[in-house]
Amino acid sequence: MCRLRAYRYPPLPDKRTIRVLTLHSGKPEDPLRGELESVAADDAGDYEPLSYVWGDDQLIGEIFLPTARLKLTASLSHALRRLRPQTGTRRVWADQVCIDQRNKEERSHQVQFMNEIYKNGSLVQVWLGLDEQNLAKEAFTFVRRLAGLLANGEHAAFNMDNLAEQSADYWMPLKHITALPWFRRGWIVQEIGTRTPATLLWGEEEMEWKILHKVSEELAEYHHMRTKFKVATSEIKYLYRRFVEPETPSRHDNRFSFIYELHRAGHLSVTDPRDRVFAMLGHYSIRKGHNSELKELKANYKKSVEELYTEVAARALVGDNESLITLGAVQHSSLPSPAKALRRRKCKLLSWAPDWRARHGYLPSWTPDWRARHGYLPSWTPDWRARHGHIMSEPTSPHRACGLKEPDLSISFSAQAVLSIRGTKIDSIEICSDQLAKGAFHERKIDVGNTTRAAVETLWMELCGSTNGFGLGDKYAGGEQSSFFAYVQTLSNGCMAIYWQDHAAEPYGAVPHEKWLAHGAAYLTKAVDKAAISPELRRLADKGDAQKWSRAATGASSNRRFARTTKGYYVMGPQAMEKGDIVCVLFGGKMPFCLRPCLGSRYYLLVGECYVHGFMNGEAIAMLEKGVGCEDIFEVV
Repeated sequence: MCRLRAYRYPPLPDKRTIRVLTLHSGKPEDPLRGELESVAADDAGDYEPLSYVWGDDQLIGEIFLPTARLKLTASLSHALRRLRPQTGTRRVWADQVCIDQRNKEERSHQVQFMNEIYKNGSLVQVWLGLDEQNLAKEAFTFVRRLAGLLANGEHAAFNMDNLAEQSADYWMPLKHITALPWFRRGWIVQEIGTRTPATLLWGEEEMEWKILHKVSEELAEYHHMRTKFKVATSEIKYLYRRFVEPETPSRHDNRFSFIYELHRAGHLSVTDPRDRVFAMLGHYSIRKGHNSELKELKANYKKSVEELYTEVAARALVGDNESLITLGAVQHSSLPSPAKALRRRKCKLLSWAPDWRARHGYLPSWTPDWRARHGYLPSWTPDWRARHGHIMSEPTSPHRACGLKEPDLSISFSAQAVLSIRGTKIDSIEICSDQLAKGAFHERKIDVGNTTRAAVETLWMELCGSTNGFGLGDKYAGGEQSSFFAYVQTLSNGCMAIYWQDHAAEPYGAVPHEKWLAHGAAYLTKAVDKAAISPELRRLADKGDAQKWSRAATGASSNRRFARTTKGYYVMGPQAMEKGDIVCVLFGGKMPFCLRPCLGSRYYLLVGECYVHGFMNGEAIAMLEKGVGCEDIFEVV
């Protein structure tokens, strides 16, 4: 048997055919044996798709087929041995053996409907790996015990309060599970995200996937406890049914946006960065969405990463007449200065992509010029290889900085990759903070005698220029609202997280400002010296929830900077924002955006989305209609 030749894949007859592996029985010490058959994807019979981590690419295992042998990674070899029946046969689908990995064309069309393969399976088998440290039994038992405690709704809060008092060691079994590499693997969003039931296999132990997910979903409500013990169950919660269309309208409607889903999967790991896109191509946000350009997106491993990401951004922008969420997903860690920006861009010109302004006469042809392989991405294209924080422009957000204005844009690749988009300038950045530390607004008391000020006090004094403590007397940017209200709203993205938690059933604009103000005041009493807070704010604090505001501000400020414009507007902007950048409202944008002028030219770089208090509900458009300000076309490279 060892003399058998290496297996050579016969070509698949069409793009709706898949291979299924029939795994033969055997004893633990026996070599793996099986056979591959080609079947129609829609009529493949019962089979069990396997979800696993490839691990080391070295092919040190093997399976013997009737006339040849096929080399395997160690991870797949262990998984198949775990699944092998003692008697009879078992039909399994595993990408490593069922797809010819050396055939780029076959890989491209097979991954196009990978989600269907998992959706049509009888049971997804999840291989978490060998249990070499004998942790699996204790970990799965712990999860089942948690599930029992949380299932008793009447006493769940009491139970969790008690659990929060346990030591960090108490939570180690759960942390052992969440630390496994499988939970960070990019492809699992479509493998585990269907209605098909799944079983977790860890060594010789097993557990139903739905039990672990249910526990993770319940624990999501205990944010501070999860943070305290560093339990990453929120990432497990994210994976569940990502490819199943929500049955009723809710905040889950965010998932009807392909760009939103692509961004949300950014914490997952992939070996090939193109798979960040390809792993999501079966999502219903493409299949059932209104963006006809995204429907034409195909998996193609012959494209470079830069070609693919720019194509996704262009299709998403041109095909979406409702929002600019694609620009909201842009999160640069750094950008060149205004003087260097254009010079850096000019050395990497593109002519490989179509002029989307010509789309009314003929279909675009994605024929690449290999200059696009130099690592260039236009500043308006999200780099899916890096994810720094959530998108404030999320689809269900009630913010509407552009009012009723729809996107008005075009994209040209004739010289540079230029996004031309209409909008209006608000102001420019005068002073900008450093990047805010993670957890800068966690609720905590400052020790007596400690000279270190809380972030909420430092920004108030150094950027807002308020040195007389906290009160409601000062007015914001010449308006009627207090500067303090504008300040805490800017830091918390308008208390958006609290809105979704407490007020989602009513319009955002119907919630009294005093409710938002009370939450910010409550936090203030926990973070700064009481003597620095006015009596009026202290009274308001009794009606607020410091923890809720802390969570909202922590989410809004993650990897962002706080700034003040020359006219005194407060801004929560992107990580790369700096003095001299301009703040504008682009037509179609839920949030305002920050742009960087390229000195000596008409071009701009996109810095990113931002919250600008006083311009979140069409105020800039109303000013245009009154003749205040002017409409511009911003050319972004």
